[in-house]
Amino acid sequence: MEHNPIRKEINSIELPKELNRRIMEGFIQAEQEMNNQSLKKKGNRKKYITLWFSAAIIFIGLFVGSSFVSPTIASIVSKMPLFHNVFNRGPIVESLMNHLIKQGYTIKGLSQTKNTISVSIDPKQYSEQKKEVEKAAKQYIQQQGYSNIEIKVKKYSGSKVIKNVTDYPLENSDFIIEISKKMAEAGFDTKYNQYQTKPKPAELTLVIPERDYKTRKNDIIQIVKEVGDAFDVGTFKISFNTFKIDNLERKDRWTDIISTLNEVLLNYKEYPINSFGSSINDNVRLYVQLDILRDNPSAKEKAKVIEQEIREFLSSPIINKVIKDDHYKIEITSKDKKRLN
Repeated sequence: MEHNPIRKEINSIELPKELNRRIMEGFIQAEQEMNNQSLKKKGNRKKYITLWFSAAIIFIGLFVGSSFVSPTIASIVSKMPLFHNVFNRGPIVESLMNHLIKQGYTIKGLSQTKNTISVSIDPKQYSEQKKEVEKAAKQYIQQQGYSNIEIKVKKYSGSKVIKNVTDYPLENSDFIIEISKKMAEAGFDTKYNQYQTKPKPAELTLVIPERDYKTRKNDIIQIVKEVGDAFDVGTFKISFNTFKIDNLERKDRWTDIISTLNEVLLNYKEYPINSFGSSINDNVRLYVQLDILRDNPSAKEKAKVIEQEIREFLSSPIINKVIKDDHYKIEITSKDKKRLN
């Protein structure tokens, strides 16, 4: 009976004779050495683990070095944990930032568009470090498996400073903090509340739970007006945006998942994708637009593969635990906006 799952998988793959012989020799050698009683001693545990690992390296090395690629092997490789690696590592801009800082560079900020990461460094060190930072960033990006992300290094221009708070009183952080404090004292759950301001014309938008808006809107307006008078902010418009608590908690759970999908799908050449988006309300919708037309003979097949890989990632134990019983739908369209799945 075949007890080893790796060898069983290898045996099921049809390979050229020479390639198959060299792979099997590695596994046979490992098996023979593992069966030796001396390897079962505590001090030799690391050795037999290394033997099996070496056999696996032989297999992978032969596959990479060979011009032969069987459909079965290609299928196995395509299912390597790319999504999970990114999910566990976190966004590439964050990991790149940490890497560059550990290398001793003074990084002021990073930002990313679809295929470009911009690295901002201290203006005083720009001339001296520009080329070094660019080289280090490119090397790290390549190590992470990206081949089509461009690195741009620029001078840090500083953060934009709001004009005198007396000219824009709604921008006073103490004013916003006091509103939140008074609402909490009045029995509101302000955990997810947000406060958005516009200077001209002056407007304060409160983003609050839908239930609070429906049941205690007037109480909130009264609190805001009283705080406004206390801080002498003048005349301003009060508006509201609402959300459902359940939906917000769902968005929190999906944040890292969406970030992972976005990064992998848009930054790996293997995925011919033009754009990726999502909508998270009562249900979750994932939108993928391919960079090929529907009439392309391979369009539907590519859409099928991409959908399958997304579903495999979402149905894995660790991710399934995060999304719980949320319902999600994947919509894949072509470059000319025709549905492909």
